Amino acid sequence: MGDVGAWILNGPEGMELKNFGVLHAQQNFELVAVDPERFDTSAGRLRVSTRMYNYKVVHREWELRWHWHPEGNSPEHRPHIHPSMDLKAHLPTPRFSLEEVVEACISLGAKSACDDWSARLAETDGIHKLYRTWSNDPSEQGSLSG
Repeated sequence: MGDVGAWILNGPEGMELKNFGVLHAQQNFELVAVDPERFDTSAGRLRVSTRMYNYKVVHREWELRWHWHPEGNSPEHRPHIHPSMDLKAHLPTPRFSLEEVVEACISLGAKSACDDWSARLAETDGIHKLYRTWSNDPSEQGSLSG
């Protein structure tokens, strides 16, 4: 418990999306105790809590970034997007999961690798949403745990 880690999807080069662009994704996370008063502990007493995420899609004609970084130099500590027309802008959003970003890419024209992509994304995103502790502004929950 308390262990921290990070992952980066396919390294700094990101992942090529067929006939679409490149998806970059990274998260920092921490291993935390499951609150037995809020969650079922039959699957285990520990869970992974997101501490930061940075998703970016670079298309031939535009770029879109989804960020949540509660620590650092940015003036925006809530989840937000940076739209292509002004990448310095911070437009507050609800929290985004990696699955939601992948779904957005497919909705915008990326080719899915399988026919049941929607069901697969819904299944894994559902697990995340079941155990998350906040969905919009983490400060509303009195904690930055996620």
